[in-house]
Amino acid sequence: MKPLYFFYLLEIAKVGGLFERVSISTTQIGERLGVSQQTASRRMKHLEKEDLITRDFDSSRTQVISLTEKGIAMLKKVHEELNVFFEKSPVSLCLKGRVLGGIGEGRYYVSKYKKFFEMNLNITPYPGTLNVRLLDETDILNRKKIELQGGILMKGFTDETRSFGDVWAYRVDISNNDGNGDEVEGYILKIKRTHYTSNIIEIISRWNLREKLHLQDGSFIKICYDSGS
Repeated sequence: MKPLYFFYLLEIAKVGGLFERVSISTTQIGERLGVSQQTASRRMKHLEKEDLITRDFDSSRTQVISLTEKGIAMLKKVHEELNVFFEKSPVSLCLKGRVLGGIGEGRYYVSKYKKFFEMNLNITPYPGTLNVRLLDETDILNRKKIELQGGILMKGFTDETRSFGDVWAYRVDISNNDGNGDEVEGYILKIKRTHYTSNIIEIISRWNLREKLHLQDGSFIKICYDSGS
């Protein structure tokens, strides 16, 4: 669905269409959104076709509209996504994912940032990162919530060969999702320059996490964050 259609759902909700059928004409909707009656009518037909609204006419030929369950779910999804950016209350949540094999880049970059990790995180990191593919959109959304908490910044720098971008670290507790192993402290890294998509996270720790938690490629793990810890 095109983003602009969200505003039509929102206007219907504002006049009560979230809870019951309401009478509102396409002229009125157009006036509320600053578009012509013809444009509003065309877009309302599209919303009806997509099963986001129900639309009927009463005995006086007045248009009666309400949001469908699908339309309400669409508004809720946008609400949840906006909360990621505007909620500043304490955050305590867990991510779930599968261990992903890497190509050795983590070892190189950890060696380059090692002194900054030692200085800012008070750990000597194991030479390498644990790569994790998050399971679903909820985990990706929760990752964004974590990254909005600030994190510990390692400023970018330049050495004799190239420049390196900023890195933020977020303290987490990592455990084997099968319950086989201890809970281990680590840090999710938010890397300014990365080729990974948003469903892949990189974790460092003072420990070799694969050995400590008995992990292999494909293992399920749980990563928990608490902004109060």
